[in-house]
Formats: sequence, structure tokens, C-alpha cells
Amino acid sequence: MILLIESSAEYPSVALVTEAGVLAHLEVGKEVQSHAELLPMMVQRAVELSNSEFGIFTKGISAVGFHEGPGSYTGLRIGVSLAKGLCFAKGIPLISVSGFEALGAEVLRSNESINSVWVMMDARRDEVYAIKLERISVRDSGPDYQVSLPICAMILPDDRVGEPDEKTCFVGNANEKVARLIANSGSKFIDLSPRADHLSELAVSKFQSSNFEDLAYYEPYYLKDFVAGIGKKFGI
Repeated sequence: MILLIESSAEYPSVALVTEAGVLAHLEVGKEVQSHAELLPMMVQRAVELSNSEFGIFTKGISAVGFHEGPGSYTGLRIGVSLAKGLCFAKGIPLISVSGFEALGAEVLRSNESINSVWVMMDARRDEVYAIKLERISVRDSGPDYQVSLPICAMILPDDRVGEPDEKTCFVGNANEKVARLIANSGSKFIDLSPRADHLSELAVSKFQSSNFEDLAYYEPYYLKDFVAGIGKKFGI
């Protein structure tokens, strides 16, 4: 069983998936930015569930998959601390997964009329974290899409977005900003943030190929340096 942790988005989530890719459990936090309060207990419940006997899911945790980022700095720190701590304690590997790519691939799988998808997550003001995936019509093996623009930070509007049409989809929590700043013709908008179960296909693929992270040196992909603000109660 692979434990999946998503802590970059507004709501923390945890999932369990078998090594064959069968989703066995999903829990999503019900409060925004509640990672510190909810995520440890969510992980504990998933671990306990993996050790219980129900059907074929009786093997415990064999690896931990983690959304590598970018996203909430604090959320990523909390999530990776839990993931690495569990891996150290149980002597199991850590798998780093691009939640942005996973979310984009999920949209392409569930929307056959879409040829390209932009995953754009809010990064404050007119900035977003973005990735672009495009469908591949002919392939020998592997995924049926390609990443045509790797994860980056962009300030909208941006020439790299081009001229989106009805076969383009925007997904993420920045859709209001995207629709306001980017001219598009009939594009589809889906309000959906990265979630733990979205990571399953990429995590299983990496598990099967033993593509693991170095626990001692692994850090999330923050993309930008963290800038601390001044707390209101300490204002001058």
C-alpha cells in the first residue's frame, strides 16, 4: 500500500492506493489551511487503516508519495516532515510526485474533447504557478500526454499562454484571475486543486520503477524563496 499526501493546496488530503493502482482510501480536510491541525491525524488514520483487515488491503504501508510542490510553503513543510518521518520510522521509500502534472493528466483523461490543459494555482496578485500538458494522439507506451511547458511562475497576462480556444482547459484555484487577465475563446474552466488521489498513477509508476528520493537530502520544490510577513500583533 502506498500512502499519498497532498499538502500544497488549500485543503490537506491523504489517500491510500495499492501497488497496482487501486484507490483504497481518501480523506480531504474540511477546513482551509488546516494542515497543522488536521494532517497528522489524517495520516495516522490512513496508517491504521492500512494495517487493518478489509478485503485485500492488509499489507501496511510500503512507500509514501508526496506532492513535491510548488504551493503553500507552510503546507509543504508540514507534509514533507510527516512523509519523511514516516519513511524513516518504517524504513520505507519516499516518492516525490508532481501534483500539477497529476492534476492535468486527470483532466485530460476525463475530458476527451480537451487537447491541452493549463494547471494554474494562485500565487498572489497577478501571479500563478503554472504547467501545460498536451494530449498525444499516437504513442507506443507511457502516458498519452506530454508536458509542453514545465512548472513555472508567471505573471498574467503572459505570451506563453498564447490564444486558448474551446479545446483548452484551465484547472486550478486561479480561474477568476485567469479569465480576467487572459483572452480566451470558449475555453473550459474547472475549479479543482491538487488532491492526494490524483497522485496515484504517477506514484505507482515511480514505485514500480524504484524511482525514490534520498530521505536525508530531499526538499519540496518551492519554486520561489519564502518571504515572511510581519504578524499583525507585532506591528509597529
